[in-house]
Order: sequence, then structure tokens, then C-alpha cells
Amino acid sequence: MRLSVVLFALCVMAGIARAQPVPGSELSEDPEAVSRSRESVGAPGFGPLIVIETIAIRGNTATADDLIRDALPFAPGDKVRVGDPRFETARFKILALGYFRDAQLSLEKGSARGKVIVVVDVKERGTILLRKLYLGTSAHAPVWVGFDLTERNFLGTGVGVGGQLAHAAEGQISGSTPQWSAKVRLRKPALFGTRLGAGLSIYHVSASEPYRVLGDPESADPDNFRAFSYRRTGARAGVGFDLAALARVFVLARAEHIDSDVPAMPVRTFAGGAKAPIDLFLAPDESHIVSLGFGFDHDTRTHPVLPTSGRRLIAYGEIAADAIGSSYDYTKLLLRYERWWSLGSPAHVLSAHLKGGAVFGDPPRFERIYIGDINRLLTPRAAGLVVAARPPPALLSGGDLDLSYGELFSTAAVEYSQRLFRKEHWIYGGDVFVGAGGWMLAANRSQPSALSPESAFGAWIDIGIRLDTEIGIFELSLANALGRIAY
Repeated sequence: MRLSVVLFALCVMAGIARAQPVPGSELSEDPEAVSRSRESVGAPGFGPLIVIETIAIRGNTATADDLIRDALPFAPGDKVRVGDPRFETARFKILALGYFRDAQLSLEKGSARGKVIVVVDVKERGTILLRKLYLGTSAHAPVWVGFDLTERNFLGTGVGVGGQLAHAAEGQISGSTPQWSAKVRLRKPALFGTRLGAGLSIYHVSASEPYRVLGDPESADPDNFRAFSYRRTGARAGVGFDLAALARVFVLARAEHIDSDVPAMPVRTFAGGAKAPIDLFLAPDESHIVSLGFGFDHDTRTHPVLPTSGRRLIAYGEIAADAIGSSYDYTKLLLRYERWWSLGSPAHVLSAHLKGGAVFGDPPRFERIYIGDINRLLTPRAAGLVVAARPPPALLSGGDLDLSYGELFSTAAVEYSQRLFRKEHWIYGGDVFVGAGGWMLAANRSQPSALSPESAFGAWIDIGIRLDTEIGIFELSLANALGRIAY
């Protein structure tokens, strides 16, 4: 058994990457191509006044023309200047649909003086996307496996249809049970040619989570833990609105039923015999979540995963309250800001990444900040399932290592990436990267105790390769490998 686990881990480290969602599509990184695109629609400035006679679309075979036309910030009959900045933002907007590897706009003479034809040339990419791949081993879950798959352009209609499925086997921790998670999604970025989009997801999670009852915080011995189970079934529905070509606001509504098997009065025993009650942050038996969420996303990156410049800002807030039918009253605020700079050429890029957030009130366990989701050296949740109980490495961490869930967090990181290659088929591009960062997780307990530490903090380093492929973005890195063979 031990040999098979070791061989499995080596296979994970050698060839299986963490797939990530692609929020947009590939943008050509060729400086000459970018220059040609800008020259084709005129240099920045006002320029002569022209009338758009028609819009011609070339290169699309699986995508309806109307989906591309709906993404354009202009229409036939509009009067524009040759140097109108909307020509450039239109290119980003088309790529943000996620259906194309590249898009170029140019102008051709129309039927009369002063009239032009706007030509949109696109290069389609595969629309079936492997957003995430779950695979690894630990004492809590000898094997976990799963995937998140999406067809972003179902039958050329622009409707996204996706699903997620994950399973974790029963582990060595007392009380643990097999875990599984499933989700189906529908998304329409633009409704009836408007700036309004909509989405719906339905999900079920059957979880079995570990909690420490004995031992030193640095020990991952399964005998020092117990596990309890809970089940979640719910749905999210949302609408989004494009404020501008690269900015969007959205509203989400959520309803969820929870059925938990919380143990009666769980206790942590410390060295010397001292004991303290454990708060598992979940109501016993049945409970509900009803919440409303609000968000903003502004994205000016030149590429969704291998950018050479630009920035991205995401802000999100969620409120659950008894007044709207929720068993839990809480407010969650999350903020993420990232910036990329080219270092002399697009082949060398420096980036900075900042994240932070807080949860106020009394949120359930799975709505708190989990340490594995902010420390790259630990195993993150897999489709909502906690699949490992490993504490942070003592060498790169401080504070109380008992803290696995908190209500306040921040992370900061810098990364340098260098282009390896760009191609036209199957594997479109690859970058090698090295990064380092720090994290902080704090608890906000109303009655602090030995089991309610104030904070934990630490650092991480990572090195690896990112690949942009026909079916998604894959990352092979040191931190990725460590997270998949957690002990």
C-alpha cells in the first residue's frame, strides 16, 4: 500500500497539473501583431469622421456572428473617428468571450466616400474547457479525484454549460467518511444582444471534515484528529451588467440547505491535561443559508493567464441574515488586486498580487477563510471538500498553528515570469515563473481561549511552468506538487 501511494505521488508531481479557469481567451503576444492591429484602425487621436456602413466577421465557424456583434461597442450607422479608442477595447471585449485565440480589427473602404466596413478577423479556439483537475493523496483522504468541465459555447449559441464532480475516499481519521461534491452550471454572458448576462448553478456537497483533539499543532498524526460529516444542497442565480467594455457588475442570490452531524460538546486536550471546548462553526441538524451578493470586476489584462501588462480588480460582498430566511447572520467582504508590467519586452514580466478579506458575524464553517486556500504550500479545498489536515510548515510559519479557519486574511505576492514559447495549435503558450509571498490569517472570536488563537502567518515560495492549451490552463509547480501529496 505504501509503495503504491509513493508511485501515485511521483506520477502527480511529474505529469499532472492544476488546471485553472480561463476567464477570457488568448490574446496574441506578438508586438508586431499588436502594432498592425493599431495601425489598421488608425493611430490614437481623433482622426477623420467616418460612418460604419457594415460589420464583416471572418474566421468563425462554430460561433454565431451575433455573439461577436453583440460584444462590439459600436454598430452599423454609427459615426466614429478613425482613432476612436473603442476599436481597441472592442478587441479585448471579443477575446473576453472566451471563444477565440486572437481577434484583429481593420477598416476597409465602403460603398461611398466617408463610409467604411469594419472587418473582424477571429481565430477560434476549443470551447471545451477543463477548468480544474483534482487529484492527490493524504492521511485524511487516501485518494481524491475530480474535475470541473465546461462547454463555453454550446452549439454556437454562446450559452455556457458546465459541471463539477469530485470524490475523496475515506481516510485514516476516526469518524471520516467518503466525500463527494457535484455541481451543474448554466451561463449566458449576453441576453438578447444587451449588456445583461445571467447564470445559474445547482450543487450538492457531502463533506467529512477533520478537527484536532490531541497532539502538538505541528503533528499530522491521524490519531490526533476526529472527523464529522455534513451535507449541503443549494443553488445560486445571478445577473451581470457590463458598465463598459472591460468592467462588469453582478448580483448573486443564494439559497442552501445544510444537514450536519456535529458531535455533542467536542473537546481538545492539550499537553498537561488541560481541556477546552471546540467550536466547529456549524449548527447541529438542519439549517439554512439565504444570502445576497454584489460584485465588481475590472480587467485590462492583455491575456487571461499569461499577461504581459494590465491590471485586474475584483471586489465582492455577501450578506446573509435572519430577516431574509437565513439561519446564519454574517457579512463577507473580499478584495483582489493584481498588476503586471513588461520588463523591457513582453517576454519578461513582473507582477504583484494582493488579496484580502473579512467575515463578520456568525458564518458557517465553509464560509470562513480556510488556511489551505491562502497558503500555497498547503492543500486547498477540492470542490468544497477539505481533503488534508496538514499544518503549515513550521520553518515558514508563525503564530498558533492550530488556526485552520479564520475571519480575517491578507496575502501579498510578487512573481517574475519568462516566456518559453507561443504556438498556433493545441499548446498555445508556456511561461516559466518564480514567485514568493506572505499570508496572514486571524480569528475574531467573541470569547478568546487557548483554542481560539488570534492569528497565524507565514511565507511561501514557488517555481513552475504555466501552459495555455486547447482545453485550459495548466500549472506544474513545486507548491502544486506539495499540495497533492499532503501527509
